[in-house]
Amino acid sequence: MIVELIDHTARIAELYDRGDLRARLQVAKERITDPQVRVVIAGQLKQGKSQLLNSLLNLPVARVGDDETTALITVVSHAEQPSAQLVVAPDPGQTEPEVIPIGVEEIRHDLRRAPQARGREVLRVEVGAPSPLLRGGLTFIDTPGVGGHGQPHLSATLGLLPDADAMLMISDTSQEFTEPELRFIRQAHEICPLGAVVATKTDLYPHWRAIVAADVAHLQRGGLNLPVIPVSSLLRGHAVATNDAELNNESNFPALVAFLSEKVLGRENDRVREHVLAEISAAAEHLGVAVNSELSAINDPDDVRRLTEDLERRKQEASDALAHTALWQQVLNDGITDLTADVDHDLRARFRAIIDHAESVVNSCDPTLHWAEIGSEAEDAIATAVGDNFVWAFQRAEALAAEVARTFIEAGMDAVDLPEVSAAAMGAGFDGLRAIARMDSKPVGISHKAVTSMRGSYGGVLMFGMLTSMAGLGMFNPLSLGAGLLLGRKAYREEMEARMSRVRGEAKANLRKFADDVAFVVGKESRDRLKAIQRQLRDHYREIANQATRSLNESLQAAVAAARLQENERSGRVRELERQADILRQVNENIAKLTAPPSATGRE
Repeated sequence: MIVELIDHTARIAELYDRGDLRARLQVAKERITDPQVRVVIAGQLKQGKSQLLNSLLNLPVARVGDDETTALITVVSHAEQPSAQLVVAPDPGQTEPEVIPIGVEEIRHDLRRAPQARGREVLRVEVGAPSPLLRGGLTFIDTPGVGGHGQPHLSATLGLLPDADAMLMISDTSQEFTEPELRFIRQAHEICPLGAVVATKTDLYPHWRAIVAADVAHLQRGGLNLPVIPVSSLLRGHAVATNDAELNNESNFPALVAFLSEKVLGRENDRVREHVLAEISAAAEHLGVAVNSELSAINDPDDVRRLTEDLERRKQEASDALAHTALWQQVLNDGITDLTADVDHDLRARFRAIIDHAESVVNSCDPTLHWAEIGSEAEDAIATAVGDNFVWAFQRAEALAAEVARTFIEAGMDAVDLPEVSAAAMGAGFDGLRAIARMDSKPVGISHKAVTSMRGSYGGVLMFGMLTSMAGLGMFNPLSLGAGLLLGRKAYREEMEARMSRVRGEAKANLRKFADDVAFVVGKESRDRLKAIQRQLRDHYREIANQATRSLNESLQAAVAAARLQENERSGRVRELERQADILRQVNENIAKLTAPPSATGRE
């Protein structure tokens, strides 16, 4: 039905020579007819993401193994014959990435430094698979694990979610959700509301039901409305190999397939659909102005002057909206300036809190003994902070788009569609960062402690021995030995305190340097993507202002021309205009039905 609405509206746009509206409707048609329904598969390291995808499709489309196997984003879509290709960064002077076909057997290897790429960065791997599950349009995006030192893939995975139709969060049943997992689920759910948690490896852990129940409780406490689907990829593989329906049911993969078929393919929460309907509504409004203006002028020639004045006024308002000093330009520019400052401040505030906490931990222990734990905790916390900052910036950018749209609505324009904030513009990867530097200082050994104590005690024995020898006692006597013991203990304590101060200072310097390095890289990227968002919103709303001006200008011309029609021409023109107005009215009515809640319209 949506495609028919687009076609009807586009035909009327063609009659009025509105190539701009036809171009918008053509883009909307391509989006709504895009067969791909993108499902992002995400989770921490070694949770069984790739094995789950292989078992789901019953094809080896993702690399599995004991190490970090999914090091690149892998996009799996339907193809009649198995195929694979690399998408690599463009050569200098080029703008589009290059696609390089490879053998299907190559996907079993680490392709980050594939020789076919000739030294260029491999952006992703695309795999075509002849799976019946993919035939309906499902496209799976297998992502690298978000765990590891500093969670280097966390922000890159979040950057995929704005364009995704759904997300599968993978977590095995060896333990209930960890705090980093829950944080990632919350971040991802705020960007992509449609999703599910898939609890894997139920065949390995007898108490998996208790783990699943605990995970469900965690989600409920966090206000996350996500179903939890426990599955076993191993049982699924055996069931497919032996054609055992009972074993397949025990693997619970039918529940996962049902979720994908009913919830994801059914597009119950389809943002693309809503955006396309808004595009159709906006185009219908522009065309309706022209049709109704001309029809009013023909039916009531005496009212042409009033109608012309009204159209002139609205045309001037639209022209004002297009001017550089228009309110929407000011709102956009001020909003981006404030957003850039707020995002930078938010990131630095998060980093400061993390470093303050890490320094308090350093002050309470010997960093040389616990540096691995301190560094790992700080890296994970900083990576999570970058992810939270990305989600917050994404939400603020959407709110800014809505605020700019309100300036048009307040000026009298209706059906101003909101732009989608591009995932490419909001990309948040920060690759190339090294881990927190290692400590140069090492733990104090027993021999070092003994030498330090002996050095202090030797001076004490020698000094007091010389004094007591003047009293007729020997060099080594109870007084000199006792004094040596006291001075040795004092020297040892002072040496250890000075060493601990140096070690803690080194640890704090390493933490601050790592936070500064991340802030430098992420801050630059954040400013760049906000500039891209500003250009995206500027171009979108400038096009709206241009279209509004053109619509009102052509409506004015149509009204004047209609008043000059001869009597014998008017009846035919009236019938044509009424037909067009009726089509646009039906388009708007159908859009209203499609956007109404299910309780109001019922299910077809």
